[in-house]
Amino acid sequence: MASSWCSPLPGRLPLLLLLLQSPSSHAGQFRVLGPERPVRALAGRPAELPCRLAPARNASGMEVGWARPPDRMVHLFRGGRDRPEEQAPEFRGRTELLPGGLAEGRAALRIRRVRPSDAGGYTCFFRDHAQHEEAALELQVEDPFHWVGPGALAGLAVLPLLLLQLAAGLLFLVLQRRLRGKLRAEIESLHRTFGQFLEELRNPF
Repeated sequence: MASSWCSPLPGRLPLLLLLLQSPSSHAGQFRVLGPERPVRALAGRPAELPCRLAPARNASGMEVGWARPPDRMVHLFRGGRDRPEEQAPEFRGRTELLPGGLAEGRAALRIRRVRPSDAGGYTCFFRDHAQHEEAALELQVEDPFHWVGPGALAGLAVLPLLLLQLAAGLLFLVLQRRLRGKLRAEIESLHRTFGQFLEELRNPF
């Protein structure tokens, strides 16, 4: 009786081991989530691009990065530290992962002094051994001085000269009016003086 109970166990052992391993393998899976809408920023100001793991977990030991298609590395964290030597030249010295975020599964990227050329698509990725997941988002850069083209710059350069000419014209009109008033007064004074002189000639005594 005992032998009939124990004999099937070796055949069932691989199945039991597979069932025990499946939950732990599934627990290691993750997804990467980004914003559903484009991120907007003003030129010259910093921009923050959010990205996170789901479910949340400590990502300090993972490879985490931001890239621009097709192959421009924006920021790379690998081996427990940032890798500025891997960055594209236009992003060096302008990016950082927000402090403390990786421990909570967040890899928000801050880009300082945003440029109009920074606008476009970005990819945030997490790599843990064989698993690689990523999320895409779009950055829109608004330039408050986009209307200042070559023509507008030429107009701005000429504007002070036009204002100076206008001020000179107004000053001339004011002086001319004053001079006319003084000239009229002088003429009236001479007319009175000459009239008195003629009157004295007509009536000497």
